[in-house]
Amino acid sequence: MKVLGISGSPRKDGNTDYAVKRALNIIKDGLPEADTEFLRVADYHIEHCRGCRYCMEAVECAISDDDLGLLVEKMLGSDFIILGAPIYWWGPPGVLKDFIDRTHGFYPDDKRFEGKKVALISVAATSGFPSHERTMSWLQHYGAEIVAKARLMAREKDELKQRLRQLKKLDAFAVSLLYLIPQKAD
Repeated sequence: MKVLGISGSPRKDGNTDYAVKRALNIIKDGLPEADTEFLRVADYHIEHCRGCRYCMEAVECAISDDDLGLLVEKMLGSDFIILGAPIYWWGPPGVLKDFIDRTHGFYPDDKRFEGKKVALISVAATSGFPSHERTMSWLQHYGAEIVAKARLMAREKDELKQRLRQLKKLDAFAVSLLYLIPQKAD
């Protein structure tokens, strides 16, 4: 089975990257047969939505010369997705929001993520979890199921690594995912 970990943080090797990678490592330890992959949305070229409304007629985005299709294909090729992002003003940062907005082209009656299971990791300094999680759950519109959520507290780079209570929460979350990941029949 394929487990894809996606970080929507603009900060390379920050708390969100660390949390998603740690969860993937725990999954790999618990399910050695799992094929895990980590990617950062910020490492790909994703244009801003232009608001042109072309997608509402064509059911595809007018922008075709960036990496949106590549990321979507990676998601479609996965059995389970862990999506992590820090909270910036009650929502995900612009780099991930651009990706989310660009999937608007699938909007009309599209269920391309039907059957996909998604776990969310939110990292905040103090608050904003409910609104952030609503935005991060956009894949539900396309048929995905949000099966788990983790709320972690950390602000400065590497702070999560030093917060034992938060690490225990993250580890317990990752272990719980082992029971939610679709297993291939023997």
